[in-house]
Amino acid sequence: MLENLTLSTLASVFLYSNFTTIPLQLEFIGIVENLESLLIGIFSIILLFLSISTYKKTGLKNILYAATAFALFTFDVFLELIIERYYSVTYPMQDLLHTSITLAILGLFFLSVVRTAR
Repeated sequence: MLENLTLSTLASVFLYSNFTTIPLQLEFIGIVENLESLLIGIFSIILLFLSISTYKKTGLKNILYAATAFALFTFDVFLELIIERYYSVTYPMQDLLHTSITLAILGLFFLSVVRTAR
């Protein structure tokens, strides 16, 4: 029996025996990914409220740029969650929208750091 086992048969036995667990692993990974995205969205909402509260206390306009960036980030995270949950197909506009929002977020954070208070 041992002489009948070759490298290719060992590889095929190893590879094909694990195919039954792959769907369960992928489902678990999807659940964890959605949970992480939800936690990121909740954290960005908290940061949004904290920045708005800080703006009300200090009156610095630079904080409004950061608050707007947090709001856009929250919108982007929840938009991605909704699209992944309810639509199985990726739309071409989805990538354009995501990159545009990311560029706007970076620009707003840049403005919040660089602009001087007037």
